[in-house]
Amino acid sequence: MLLFIITSISVVFSRYKDSTEKRPVVKPEELREWVSFLASDEMRGRANGSPEMKTAALWIAEKFREYGLEPAGRQRELIQNYSFTSGQRTIEERNVIGMIEGTDHLLKDEYIVLSAHFDHVGVKKSVQPDSIFNGADDNAAGTCTLISIAKTIKVSGLRPGRNIVFAAFSGEESGMRGSRYFVSNPLIPLKNIYVDMNFEMTGHSEYLGKKKYYMTGCLNSNLDDLIDEYNHKTDFQLIDTISIANSLFFASDNIAFSRITTKDGITQGIPSGTFATTTIGPYIHSVTDEAKLFDFENMAELVNYFSDLTVWLSNCESEIVWTNPKFTRLK
Repeated sequence: MLLFIITSISVVFSRYKDSTEKRPVVKPEELREWVSFLASDEMRGRANGSPEMKTAALWIAEKFREYGLEPAGRQRELIQNYSFTSGQRTIEERNVIGMIEGTDHLLKDEYIVLSAHFDHVGVKKSVQPDSIFNGADDNAAGTCTLISIAKTIKVSGLRPGRNIVFAAFSGEESGMRGSRYFVSNPLIPLKNIYVDMNFEMTGHSEYLGKKKYYMTGCLNSNLDDLIDEYNHKTDFQLIDTISIANSLFFASDNIAFSRITTKDGITQGIPSGTFATTTIGPYIHSVTDEAKLFDFENMAELVNYFSDLTVWLSNCESEIVWTNPKFTRLK
């Protein structure tokens, strides 16, 4: 059995390596342009329900179309409209959902969901002259990471085994409204989702160092073990010693997938994690969260790494399972 597992992993690595030799790299300059647009003063902090959020959604949808993504499931459009009530207001919002179809006949009924939120907190009073909370790292960075992975996989002709869904969510700053709507109104069978990998705050490298990142939820599933297996063949490192990562597991859109129902103290859901290079630093929900502070060279390398990792996972034969007994897979 052990020999079979090792052989299977070797086959996946070999097949994957052959398909990536000529893959182009998303350039730091391109990332700088995209993040600078989403986090510009003209976008006024991308508050939910604002005209700027509609502009952002249409821009993301155009990028998805440009790189050949198709609508997911029964959806005919890339835009998924929804609304929610905040105080006396009805907020009209939208998610942007695209998909790259899997190619493995044994795996293509399953899905990897890659997600990131593109909303922020808008314009607020500040002790500084600046009142625009631009939200560059939170979360124009994650959004542009998501778009870049889509471009890298699609444009370079990589062949994922499982379907890959790219979900840009609004409403995260208002209580994960967009991701919860997606889970409550799924475009794909929820029980067929292999994993959700969520991206937040990927623009800085000064906290952990270059080619390093952390994942929330390492204590809850074996996703980190699979990633460590993959990382043996890379020079990237998953840092699993950040204590706050355990609580941050419940603080981003990944939790909408992992906590779908709860009964008798047991939560049913899909293994997930949020991937980031920054914890709660001085820029988060601050007017100082701006694109000019990014390490775009490191961000570009992360994009290409996560593209490789995603396609490898899409062909991986190992199950992703809960290791925390308080969670169980959705059935």
